[in-house]
Amino acid sequence: MNTIPDPIVIPFLFIIGASFGSFLNVVIYRVPEKISLIKPGSRCSSCKTPIRLADNIPILGYFLLGGKCRHCSEPFSMRYALVEALTAIMTICLYLTYGLNETFFMYLILCYLLIAITFVDIDHFIIPNGFVLIGLGALAVGIPTNWIPIEWEDAVSGAFVFAGFLFTIGLIGQFILRKESIGFGDVKLGLVLGGYLGVEYSVLALYLSFALAAIMVFIMLGGKILKKNSKIPFGPYLAGGTLIAILTKTPYGGNYILNWYYSTMF
Repeated sequence: MNTIPDPIVIPFLFIIGASFGSFLNVVIYRVPEKISLIKPGSRCSSCKTPIRLADNIPILGYFLLGGKCRHCSEPFSMRYALVEALTAIMTICLYLTYGLNETFFMYLILCYLLIAITFVDIDHFIIPNGFVLIGLGALAVGIPTNWIPIEWEDAVSGAFVFAGFLFTIGLIGQFILRKESIGFGDVKLGLVLGGYLGVEYSVLALYLSFALAAIMVFIMLGGKILKKNSKIPFGPYLAGGTLIAILTKTPYGGNYILNWYYSTMF
């Protein structure tokens, strides 16, 4: 149980989260390009000038530079600051949901993986195997130690339910549409997500994922942002559905969404 006052913990976690967000920006850009995460250091993609440490402060650095390179004035994508802010906010949300304990850290690993997966999938339509292996490694450590509060049987069943459902939908989509509808990277990610969530929460996360995808597709088609034959990355919606399922835990171990559903339907 956390005994450190929130006014101290929350700002500290925001800084830590934003710093990890800065690292995730490096991961998002370099992993698909097979570039080392260590060398070279951060630099402008246009003039290749190294970014000074003082200019590399998460979130704040972007605005201090006016969103552009100090040397060549090439604009930086605002997404760098958005990823850092998102990572910081999600870190605090997980802390408020689970407290400062081992479970918090295990879900933090999953959260950071999902943020990286989201933007890599948006940019390249891939989910790197390395991300999946890190997730499986976290499960291998977290379940035996009970840092992830789930029994092995439920974790294995959840993995098969999550991945199996995506695989089945992919086959059906392939048959009907005559093209890939669910990538195998999504199926592999499903093994990790189902292992973290178990069967019941996997069903919830899948429902939320497809609901989010349907809403966004409807909005983008209505706004003529998306063409009918456009390719859509599904990883971001799996990430969103999973994180909503994780963050809607009640203080007594249930889930607000599932509690509402059961009380309404039964």
